[in-house]
Amino acid sequence: MGLQFENLVSHNRKTLWKMIGIPPEEIVMDGPFFQNPAVRQAGCQVDYMVQTRFNTLYVCEVKFSKNPISPRVIEELEEKIKRLKAPKRFSIRPVLIHVNGVEDSVLDQGYFDKVIDFGELLAG
Repeated sequence: MGLQFENLVSHNRKTLWKMIGIPPEEIVMDGPFFQNPAVRQAGCQVDYMVQTRFNTLYVCEVKFSKNPISPRVIEELEEKIKRLKAPKRFSIRPVLIHVNGVEDSVLDQGYFDKVIDFGELLAG
């Protein structure tokens, strides 16, 4: 079910850009991202990533769960970002995309640039 949700997010990318606040003309690349492991670099898989012409990477963690998302999601995304070989002078903005809510402790930490309830899009 999680992979189907990731596909749903990708297929609604224009709405997602609007929810994040990225004008379409600023986007250089978007979609799932996979970095192969190498001798000096760990591999990683990003559910959805947007690169803008202003050297910003929006690294999106897409979570589908019947329960509210726990703070563990922060650790998981931190590990992915640490492994990600981003070009120099790029800023990384973490984004959480979910349905069925997040625990208050996730929001209280202020880690994510945006927390998007994709259920709002599905309901509307």
